[in-house]
Amino acid sequence: MKLTTIRTSGGTRAARAEGDGTLVELPYPDVGALLLDPQWPVAAAGRAHEAMFCDRAPLSARPGKVVRVDLGRRSVHVTRPKSFAGPRDAIVLPQESVAATWKAEPAVVIGRLGTIAGFSILNEVTVPWLSLGPALVTPDELPGGLRPRLALHSFVDGRPVQKTDTADLDFVALVHRVSQHVRLEPGDVVAAGHEEVPLLLSAGSVLETEIDEIGFHENVLERVT
Repeated sequence: MKLTTIRTSGGTRAARAEGDGTLVELPYPDVGALLLDPQWPVAAAGRAHEAMFCDRAPLSARPGKVVRVDLGRRSVHVTRPKSFAGPRDAIVLPQESVAATWKAEPAVVIGRLGTIAGFSILNEVTVPWLSLGPALVTPDELPGGLRPRLALHSFVDGRPVQKTDTADLDFVALVHRVSQHVRLEPGDVVAAGHEEVPLLLSAGSVLETEIDEIGFHENVLERVT
Protein backbone atom coordinates (compact mmCIF):
# COMPACT_ATOMS: atom_id res chain seq x y z
CA MET A 1 0.00 0.00 0.00
CA LYS A 2 1.26 3.48 -0.88
CA LEU A 3 -0.24 6.26 1.23
CA THR A 4 0.07 10.01 0.87
CA THR A 5 -1.55 13.24 2.08
CA ILE A 6 -3.07 15.59 -0.47
CA ARG A 7 -4.44 19.11 -0.34
CA THR A 8 -8.09 19.41 -1.42
CA SER A 9 -10.65 22.20 -1.43
CA GLY A 10 -11.95 20.77 1.85
CA GLY A 11 -8.54 20.59 3.53
CA THR A 12 -5.90 17.88 3.63
CA ARG A 13 -6.84 14.22 3.26
CA ALA A 14 -4.98 10.94 3.52
CA ALA A 15 -5.11 9.07 0.22
CA ARG A 16 -4.21 5.65 -1.15
CA ALA A 17 -2.43 5.29 -4.47
CA GLU A 18 -4.09 2.97 -6.97
CA GLY A 19 -2.49 1.17 -9.89
CA ASP A 20 -4.49 3.21 -12.42
CA GLY A 21 -2.77 6.48 -11.49
CA THR A 22 -5.45 7.76 -9.12
CA LEU A 23 -5.35 8.69 -5.46
CA VAL A 24 -8.39 7.65 -3.44
CA GLU A 25 -9.31 9.77 -0.43
CA LEU A 26 -9.44 8.07 2.97
CA PRO A 27 -11.48 9.34 5.94
CA TYR A 28 -8.49 10.85 7.77
CA PRO A 29 -7.01 14.36 7.60
CA ASP A 30 -3.53 12.97 6.93
CA VAL A 31 -1.44 9.81 7.06
CA GLY A 32 -0.36 10.59 10.61
CA ALA A 33 -3.98 10.44 11.77
CA LEU A 34 -4.52 7.17 9.89
CA LEU A 35 -1.60 5.56 11.73
CA LEU A 36 -3.26 6.36 15.06
CA ASP A 37 -6.36 4.33 14.12
CA PRO A 38 -6.20 0.85 15.75
CA GLN A 39 -8.00 -0.54 12.69
CA TRP A 40 -5.51 0.65 10.10
CA PRO A 41 -4.77 -0.27 7.32
CA VAL A 42 -8.48 -1.05 6.87
CA ALA A 43 -10.18 2.16 5.76
CA ALA A 44 -13.24 3.14 3.74
CA ALA A 45 -12.48 4.83 0.42
CA GLY A 46 -13.90 8.04 -0.98
CA ARG A 47 -13.41 10.35 -3.94
CA ALA A 48 -10.71 9.57 -6.49
CA HIS A 49 -8.24 12.12 -7.88
CA GLU A 50 -5.77 12.04 -10.76
CA ALA A 51 -2.44 11.64 -8.98
CA MET A 52 -0.51 13.84 -11.40
CA PHE A 53 -2.71 16.84 -10.56
CA CYS A 54 -2.66 16.46 -6.77
CA ASP A 55 -0.77 18.82 -4.49
CA ARG A 56 1.05 16.67 -1.93
CA ALA A 57 1.01 17.90 1.67
CA PRO A 58 3.29 16.67 4.47
CA LEU A 59 2.41 13.13 5.51
CA SER A 60 1.46 14.40 8.97
CA ALA A 61 0.35 17.85 10.12
CA ARG A 62 1.35 17.01 13.70
CA PRO A 63 4.61 15.13 13.48
CA GLY A 64 5.84 13.07 16.36
CA LYS A 65 9.49 12.51 17.14
CA VAL A 66 12.17 12.28 14.51
CA VAL A 67 15.01 10.00 15.59
CA ARG A 68 18.20 10.26 13.56
CA VAL A 69 20.82 7.56 13.93
CA ASP A 70 24.30 8.67 12.91
CA LEU A 71 25.84 5.48 11.58
CA GLY A 72 29.35 6.88 11.70
CA ARG A 73 29.28 8.04 15.31
CA ARG A 74 26.75 5.42 16.40
CA SER A 75 24.77 8.14 18.11
CA VAL A 76 21.03 8.77 18.40
CA HIS A 77 19.56 12.26 18.16
CA VAL A 78 15.89 13.06 18.83
CA THR A 79 14.10 16.15 17.53
CA ARG A 80 10.48 17.25 17.75
CA PRO A 81 9.77 19.32 14.63
CA LYS A 82 6.91 21.77 14.83
CA SER A 83 5.88 20.90 11.31
CA PHE A 84 6.94 19.18 8.12
CA ALA A 85 7.18 20.67 4.66
CA GLY A 86 5.58 18.79 1.80
CA PRO A 87 7.66 17.16 -0.94
CA ARG A 88 7.18 20.16 -3.26
CA ASP A 89 6.90 22.93 -0.66
CA ALA A 90 9.36 25.78 -0.27
CA ILE A 91 11.79 25.57 2.66
CA VAL A 92 12.51 28.87 4.40
CA LEU A 93 16.02 29.57 5.67
CA PRO A 94 16.63 31.99 8.55
CA GLN A 95 17.84 35.38 7.31
CA GLU A 96 21.15 35.06 9.13
CA SER A 97 21.88 31.58 7.74
CA VAL A 98 24.58 31.31 5.07
CA ALA A 99 25.72 27.69 5.27
CA ALA A 100 23.16 25.02 6.01
CA THR A 101 23.50 21.30 6.65
CA TRP A 102 21.39 19.04 4.50
CA LYS A 103 20.93 15.33 4.31
CA ALA A 104 18.46 13.14 2.47
CA GLU A 105 17.77 9.81 4.12
CA PRO A 106 15.47 6.81 3.90
CA ALA A 107 13.00 7.02 6.76
CA VAL A 108 11.04 4.42 8.69
CA VAL A 109 7.59 5.54 9.83
CA ILE A 110 6.42 3.85 13.02
CA GLY A 111 3.01 2.24 13.36
CA ARG A 112 1.20 0.77 16.35
CA LEU A 113 3.15 -1.13 19.01
CA GLY A 114 6.46 0.09 17.64
CA THR A 115 6.13 -1.77 14.34
CA ILE A 116 7.31 -0.50 10.97
CA ALA A 117 4.30 0.98 9.18
CA GLY A 118 6.27 1.85 6.08
CA PHE A 119 9.09 3.75 4.45
CA SER A 120 9.43 7.31 3.21
CA ILE A 121 12.00 10.03 2.42
CA LEU A 122 13.29 12.50 5.02
CA ASN A 123 15.02 15.72 3.97
CA GLU A 124 16.61 17.71 6.77
CA VAL A 125 17.68 21.28 6.04
CA THR A 126 18.78 22.96 9.25
CA VAL A 127 16.54 22.03 12.15
CA PRO A 128 13.58 22.44 12.40
CA TRP A 129 12.98 22.35 8.64
CA LEU A 130 12.18 18.81 7.57
CA SER A 131 10.33 17.55 4.55
CA LEU A 132 8.79 14.09 4.66
CA GLY A 133 7.06 12.20 1.90
CA PRO A 134 5.84 12.10 -0.77
CA ALA A 135 4.41 8.76 0.35
CA LEU A 136 4.49 6.11 3.01
CA VAL A 137 5.03 2.75 1.34
CA THR A 138 4.24 -0.38 3.32
CA PRO A 139 6.88 -3.15 3.35
CA ASP A 140 4.78 -5.56 1.29
CA GLU A 141 5.02 -3.14 -1.65
CA LEU A 142 8.83 -3.01 -1.65
CA PRO A 143 11.46 -5.41 -2.97
CA GLY A 144 13.02 -6.92 0.13
CA GLY A 145 10.06 -6.12 2.41
CA LEU A 146 11.29 -4.94 5.80
CA ARG A 147 14.82 -4.80 4.43
CA PRO A 148 14.28 -3.09 1.07
CA ARG A 149 17.06 -2.46 -1.41
CA LEU A 150 16.36 1.00 -2.74
CA ALA A 151 18.60 3.48 -4.54
CA LEU A 152 18.75 7.09 -3.30
CA HIS A 153 19.88 10.03 -5.44
CA SER A 154 19.94 13.69 -4.45
CA PHE A 155 20.94 16.90 -6.21
CA VAL A 156 21.49 20.58 -5.46
CA ASP A 157 20.72 22.82 -8.43
CA GLY A 158 21.05 19.79 -10.68
CA ARG A 159 24.46 18.80 -9.28
CA PRO A 160 24.67 15.28 -7.84
CA VAL A 161 25.54 15.32 -4.12
CA GLN A 162 24.38 11.90 -2.94
CA LYS A 163 24.21 8.46 -4.49
CA THR A 164 23.65 5.55 -2.16
CA ASP A 165 21.26 2.73 -1.42
CA THR A 166 19.67 0.95 1.52
CA ALA A 167 21.17 -2.49 0.92
CA ASP A 168 23.34 -2.39 4.06
CA LEU A 169 20.61 -1.07 6.37
CA ASP A 170 18.80 -3.48 8.69
CA PHE A 171 15.74 -1.39 9.53
CA VAL A 172 14.26 -3.93 11.94
CA ALA A 173 17.46 -3.95 14.00
CA LEU A 174 17.65 -0.16 13.74
CA VAL A 175 14.14 0.33 15.13
CA HIS A 176 14.81 -2.22 17.86
CA ARG A 177 17.99 -0.39 18.84
CA VAL A 178 16.25 2.97 18.98
CA SER A 179 13.35 1.54 20.99
CA GLN A 180 15.79 0.59 23.74
CA HIS A 181 16.41 4.30 24.35
CA VAL A 182 13.33 6.10 23.02
CA ARG A 183 9.63 5.29 23.33
CA LEU A 184 8.39 5.00 19.76
CA GLU A 185 4.80 5.90 18.97
CA PRO A 186 2.66 5.87 15.80
CA GLY A 187 3.82 8.53 13.38
CA ASP A 188 7.36 8.78 14.78
CA VAL A 189 10.13 8.70 12.20
CA VAL A 190 13.47 6.89 12.39
CA ALA A 191 16.14 7.81 9.84
CA ALA A 192 19.69 6.55 9.47
CA GLY A 193 22.64 8.19 7.78
CA HIS A 194 26.00 9.77 8.27
CA GLU A 195 26.83 13.23 9.56
CA GLU A 196 25.61 16.01 7.28
CA VAL A 197 28.04 17.88 5.05
CA PRO A 198 27.81 21.70 5.23
CA LEU A 199 26.59 23.06 1.91
CA LEU A 200 26.47 26.67 0.83
CA LEU A 201 22.79 27.05 0.09
CA SER A 202 21.13 30.27 -0.94
CA ALA A 203 17.67 31.52 -1.80
CA GLY A 204 16.59 29.89 -5.03
CA SER A 205 18.61 26.71 -4.54
CA VAL A 206 16.70 23.61 -5.58
CA LEU A 207 17.05 20.39 -3.57
CA GLU A 208 15.95 17.20 -5.29
CA THR A 209 15.79 13.74 -3.79
CA GLU A 210 14.50 10.46 -5.18
CA ILE A 211 14.29 6.99 -3.65
CA ASP A 212 13.20 4.11 -5.85
CA GLU A 213 9.63 2.92 -5.26
CA ILE A 214 8.89 5.77 -2.82
CA GLY A 215 8.98 8.97 -4.83
CA PHE A 216 10.55 12.35 -5.45
CA HIS A 217 11.10 15.60 -3.54
CA GLU A 218 11.80 18.99 -5.08
CA ASN A 219 12.14 21.76 -2.50
CA VAL A 220 13.16 25.34 -3.35
CA LEU A 221 14.92 27.34 -0.65
CA GLU A 222 13.53 30.73 0.30
CA ARG A 223 14.91 33.25 2.76
CA VAL A 224 12.94 35.25 5.32
CA THR A 225 12.78 38.90 4.26
